[in-house]
Amino acid sequence: MDDDSILTTLKILIIGESDVGKSSLLLRFTDDVFDPGLAATIGVDFKVKTVSVDGNKAKLAIWDTAGSERFRTLTPSYYRGAQGAILVYDVSNRQSFQKLDQWLYELETYSTRTNIVKMLVGNKIDKVRKVIILPFY
Repeated sequence: MDDDSILTTLKILIIGESDVGKSSLLLRFTDDVFDPGLAATIGVDFKVKTVSVDGNKAKLAIWDTAGSERFRTLTPSYYRGAQGAILVYDVSNRQSFQKLDQWLYELETYSTRTNIVKMLVGNKIDKVRKVIILPFY
């Protein structure tokens, strides 16, 4: 694709606890691939996808951060300059939802933008036997 026709490049983060399916979401979106045996992310992974919205092209630089506690010292540098963040939790794991407050705090602490767009994704909905029903407030 011709880079001259790209209107903008957006930096998007995918954050959340380990094993909630962040890498699977990224691979499905960028490469239309699902790998049930996908290994845990070490540090950070990065993919680019160009999308077209109303005839305008945008390049999405998507950063898949490791959710494991041992990599948390690395991730704050990846927050800089991000325009969007996808916070992911596993619908069959209540603790992954409860930890979203910590991820939001980290995002607000290390992000260099005040108007970062946030999206919440409940993943692994196919695990219907253990789905967490969350009350609306």
